[in-house]
Amino acid sequence: MTSKEVYVEPGTGRAVKLERLKQLEQGMGRATEKKKPQKYRMYLKQKSLFEFPVLPEKVAISYGSKNTSLQVCGVGEVTIIQDSRAAAIQFSSFFPQSYFKGCRMKKIPSPKKARDRILKMKESGKPVRFTITGKPGVSMYCTIEAFEIQEQGGDPGTVYFTLKLKEYREAKVRKIKVDPGKKTAGVSPSGSRTDGTPAAQTYTVVNGDCLWNIAKRFYGNGSLYTIIYEANKGVIGGNPNLIHAGQVLTIPPA
Repeated sequence: MTSKEVYVEPGTGRAVKLERLKQLEQGMGRATEKKKPQKYRMYLKQKSLFEFPVLPEKVAISYGSKNTSLQVCGVGEVTIIQDSRAAAIQFSSFFPQSYFKGCRMKKIPSPKKARDRILKMKESGKPVRFTITGKPGVSMYCTIEAFEIQEQGGDPGTVYFTLKLKEYREAKVRKIKVDPGKKTAGVSPSGSRTDGTPAAQTYTVVNGDCLWNIAKRFYGNGSLYTIIYEANKGVIGGNPNLIHAGQVLTIPPA
């Protein structure tokens, strides 16, 4: 073996065949070639698809909650877990007057056409599907809460904008039958109960009562007082600690 066929590693003195060294380098090159960058794209869809020609630098998505903290007699501060708030989304970008390398597609819409397209979606009063491809990705129905646009000096024709979206959740509405003759309205009777759960009871508050003790009396567990409070907010008010003798409370099944 001649010196031309061997590579000596500095510091170790270990000899490696040049042929093997080339194989390792080629293997590393092939592994590097497989790591392709993520192709992110962003869309709004309402009947037809609209793709944003320029991706924003960042998209802010806020997931909040409506949890409340209350002071309960005999327990102290407790947190009542409520349904989560609708997610809020906000980002800023622009509709360029002409194509440049930062655009996501070659054929871009004119700034006026892109602006009018989003305004039409907003004014329709219907939700849109907001999608970001790639990982982790986003896909949800939203309402367009605000669409703020402006033009900047030195860049005529280009439209800069800030878009604010809010997660859309469809509400389920119960049908009510109206009897014009009797001038009454009500939900159709559901017939006899088939699930075996007991009907709600009523309880009249006496001096010295608190929701914790009432829950313990009916459910055997004072921590279930929130069930009674939620069913009687209209009677009790905003503070579950303030109940008064003579109030009639509905006691739903636990």
